[in-house]
Amino acid sequence: MLNCKRQNVYHSNLPPPGAIGHIVGLSTIDPRRKCMVSHYPLCDSADYHYSIGIHTCWVRFLDNQEFTRFSGFWFRADEA
Repeated sequence: MLNCKRQNVYHSNLPPPGAIGHIVGLSTIDPRRKCMVSHYPLCDSADYHYSIGIHTCWVRFLDNQEFTRFSGFWFRADEA
């Protein structure tokens, strides 16, 4: 994680890069599609003055290799 004052102030439990799981709770995404956390953006806002922390992650769907950005709380990691 970045070592600065403005870090994930909501203390959400974000999955580590490489975690395999599913996107749940969205009607537009089939919850059976497996995906892997690829990376996190440096900030949520194009104008960094309004970004308070990292809340989103990029995932890669394993069925068609599509990259998509989601809020971190939509991702549910598979139990190991």
